[in-house]
Amino acid sequence: MKRIGRILIPLAGFLLILLAMNLYQYFRVRDDLASTVISEIGNKELGELRSFFDNLTARLNMVHAWGVNGVLDTGDVVGLNKKFMPLIDRRDPVSGLLLADNRGREYFLYRDGKGWVTRISTPGGHGTKMVFRRWHKPDEPGRQWEKTGNYDPRRRPWFHRPTGGEQVRWTQVYTFFETGEPGVTASVAWNNPGSGFTVFAMDVPLARMRASLDRMAARRPGILFLASKSGGTVISSGGQKEGDAAQGPVRATARQPADPAAAVIRMWLEQGRPADKPLSVQVNGQRWIASLRPLSTANTLFWLGAAAPEQELLSRLDATLFKVDSMDILVAMAGALLLFFLVWRTGGLHRPGTEQGPPSPLERLHRCIERGEGAEVEFKSTVRTNLKTGKQGKEIELAWLKAVVAFLNSNGGTLLLGVSDDGSLSGLAADNFSSLDRCLLHIKNLLNQHIGAEFARSLEVTLVEEDGRQAVLIECAPASEAVFLKIGKNEEFYIRSGPSSIRLTPSRMVSYILQNRNPAAG
Repeated sequence: MKRIGRILIPLAGFLLILLAMNLYQYFRVRDDLASTVISEIGNKELGELRSFFDNLTARLNMVHAWGVNGVLDTGDVVGLNKKFMPLIDRRDPVSGLLLADNRGREYFLYRDGKGWVTRISTPGGHGTKMVFRRWHKPDEPGRQWEKTGNYDPRRRPWFHRPTGGEQVRWTQVYTFFETGEPGVTASVAWNNPGSGFTVFAMDVPLARMRASLDRMAARRPGILFLASKSGGTVISSGGQKEGDAAQGPVRATARQPADPAAAVIRMWLEQGRPADKPLSVQVNGQRWIASLRPLSTANTLFWLGAAAPEQELLSRLDATLFKVDSMDILVAMAGALLLFFLVWRTGGLHRPGTEQGPPSPLERLHRCIERGEGAEVEFKSTVRTNLKTGKQGKEIELAWLKAVVAFLNSNGGTLLLGVSDDGSLSGLAADNFSSLDRCLLHIKNLLNQHIGAEFARSLEVTLVEEDGRQAVLIECAPASEAVFLKIGKNEEFYIRSGPSSIRLTPSRMVSYILQNRNPAAG
């Protein structure tokens, strides 16, 4: 009995300490729980909206490339229909496409309840002549009618001169001419080969964006809202009307506004527009927790906000947290009883073996070599040296960069540098780098220069060494947007097809991107 007493006393102490630690952890985590949860709420919604904005940017840049290369004939309405009708999906928030030049001639494509409609606008001395035509198919016209008015695309908010490159511009909220509804427009511009310039734009009505927010907010507590950089509420799932952003930023006043989104934005402006930092505001006697994040790292004109009453967040999570902690305690007690039984019977302890960790880079290298080249594995002997001539060649670098772009645009994969076609580890000595750090720096510089630093999150570059020979693993995850290989002023689009990297023509690229809106999502 004394022996049992000597065992039960420390065992009881162990259980009491474990219980105290769980209770302490529960109350400590509970204090920060609302802020943590609101930061997590909207992650999926933010991904959905970012995917749309990134996809829209990719479509704008694609049309920009068509325009720069002279593919677009503004006088060929059927040809424009065939190119632009596939760019508007029935479920797409985009409502219309506009193509206008500096002379004021405009092609406008939109959908109404009956199908496709084009509006060709030509300014004249007595106003602008607008010819409307309904289309059953891109090359099958229907009824035609005309109007004359004072419309001029050159005076619209989205019309602008080219500034060089493929910079996408977003308007503030304004009223669309044809439908009279509020919305925003994204546009790109380029210089024409002869003279003048052309602007391509895509309209996004706020009503369609709000419908998406309402659908996403139904799955979460609280509200979701879209704010402009200037501090206005663009749209909100909590009852804010479309177009409020046009009234300007929210002003700080002594009286708390009744609208939670407006109160959150006011606090956000006062704190210098922090990104993803939890904010706390009092609205109608309730404490609300919120956070805002930019829709795109490249364009912070619009921010997505998520907000909910603190009590609602905690009431949904208290029961779950208590069940988790109780389960932990029950499991610990069962383990302690088992431990007591083993000690009482044998005086020994059972020590389970340690779990095996994730595979090392060298193990991952050998696994790829064993698999051989295919849709998700490719070997390259060198980084920059042509083994036939013994000289450095840009074509060697571009060859493996194409594979990286193809992996990013497809299902991901691994590129091995320093591995011969037969799967032997040849090493990187032929590249004659002064140090391994120089080699890695050179590779990362090439990735940033020809693919873009914004895709670094989808790439993992690792140096591996075995028996004095080195290899570099470039492990690629599927990118969430279209990836292009930049060669000078040109851009090329590649996908993976079996063991090869295939370059797509502009028309095939449009079809591929439309069918694979978010490659990272499969």
